[in-house]
Amino acid sequence: MSTVAHESIVREAKRLKLKNIEYIDAAIRYFSLRGLNPVEVEAREGTIIIQQIKKLRDQLFAYMQEEERSVLMPMLEKLIKIRLTTERVLRLQEVLLSTKSEEELKGIKEKVEQLRNQNEMAIQAQVKKVVREAKEYAPGKTRQKSSSI
Repeated sequence: MSTVAHESIVREAKRLKLKNIEYIDAAIRYFSLRGLNPVEVEAREGTIIIQQIKKLRDQLFAYMQEEERSVLMPMLEKLIKIRLTTERVLRLQEVLLSTKSEEELKGIKEKVEQLRNQNEMAIQAQVKKVVREAKEYAPGKTRQKSSSI
């Protein structure tokens, strides 16, 4: 071992309050665990950064996949179900109204408009409630609660 290397070991071990052999063991384990060549300083730093970036990328991708499975797909299924239900209800309404005369349609029109207004107010109230709960129990909050629609 060169004198410069020995002095570096003694100085760094003292600074870190370690025995010389503890410092040497830790340094050897560091390079060994990471598969690094201790002679190539630039390559070592670049390799570490690349490994960290790859690990972060893998974690982000895994998070996105889990988010898709646990949040986005169920949400999409619910939206599709709502859309199909709405389409069927509208089609049923068209069929029912097509059997009525012009006179009957005039009387029904007012009742339908009244029901539509009531439904719209109820829907707006539910949307506000769901949005409020979503904000209250959003990711990062300590409590979690499922909303009921």
